[in-house]
Amino acid sequence: MLVQTHFPRKLARSRYDQYLASGWFRGSVMLYKVDLLCIESGIYGVVNIRMNLERFAFRKSQRKRLARCDRKFTVSIGTAKPDAEKEALYALHKHRFKGFIHPTLNEYLTSGFHRTVFDTREVCVYDGDRLVAVSYFDMGEKSMASLIGLQHPDYRQYGLGIYTMLKEIDFGRSAGFKWYYPGYVLDLPSDFDYKLELGEFEYYTPTKRWGVYKRFNPSETTGARVRGAMTRLKEGLDSLGISFNERYYPYFSLGYMAPWQLEFLTLPHFLELAEVDGRRLIVGYEPVQRDFRLLDVGPTEDFNHLVRMDHSAGLATEGAHFMEMLQVRRVLHQSDDVDLLLAQLVARGWARPDGMA
Repeated sequence: MLVQTHFPRKLARSRYDQYLASGWFRGSVMLYKVDLLCIESGIYGVVNIRMNLERFAFRKSQRKRLARCDRKFTVSIGTAKPDAEKEALYALHKHRFKGFIHPTLNEYLTSGFHRTVFDTREVCVYDGDRLVAVSYFDMGEKSMASLIGLQHPDYRQYGLGIYTMLKEIDFGRSAGFKWYYPGYVLDLPSDFDYKLELGEFEYYTPTKRWGVYKRFNPSETTGARVRGAMTRLKEGLDSLGISFNERYYPYFSLGYMAPWQLEFLTLPHFLELAEVDGRRLIVGYEPVQRDFRLLDVGPTEDFNHLVRMDHSAGLATEGAHFMEMLQVRRVLHQSDDVDLLLAQLVARGWARPDGMA
């Protein structure tokens, strides 16, 4: 399954450990598992990472960073308590996030509920009486999951995002935790790669095991498979002289968040061949069934309220992103062979007369 979600009504610490060790993340009040992201610059595979705290030792540069910041700032670690000051930091930081964004810090942590099943702590960094950085992490039995770090832009030179993560790691080692989960990186270079500077990591492999990150092969990810399939499809359309508009579709994950009465589109990347009155003829690659599809899709205005999140500026401004929810009206063709799909288009009269030349 490309996307899985779970809304736990209760969650033992040991059970949270099991979820984290099986490639799940925590997002607001739900647990989710995802193999693919559609963000500003395209399609990426998600790579879960974790650190063994029992084998961790601070490097010289990290000790220097800690000492430098410890001299200037005061730090407190305690139960998470979002307030107006922390919300202000979140608001300042939101523009740096990629993809869909919770409108407030409180929504990010609790979805507005008074309490959750997660034991969440915060690292607060103060310059005098001024809050200049805060980070949040969950505690399981032997695992801790780093959620988010916020820092005031006036203090960027101190690298407080890394500083709070180092404080989390130090707390975890002192408290006897074994695993530190800082979320994920992507299968291509990205802004998430700063996490890898913290130390030696393991990654969650396609075979559902943990391996040494140094052996990570980006060609084995779902993202690489989708990118390769879409490249073959685009090359095929070009060879036939069939024009198209390229679209990335961040809402693809909603199609996996059942139960819905409608079949939402699950293609994270598609090529639009035609559009009439909101109905679109598209082709693309379906990552779970691993086949190419020719689809008739249309809008789902009645369901737009399901998305209660904002989105980053890039999704709205980059023309390749399609930011309306779509449902599948008809499956006109599907095949695991791209050539069969292209032949179907030829049979339907889409190719130029000289397209095969």
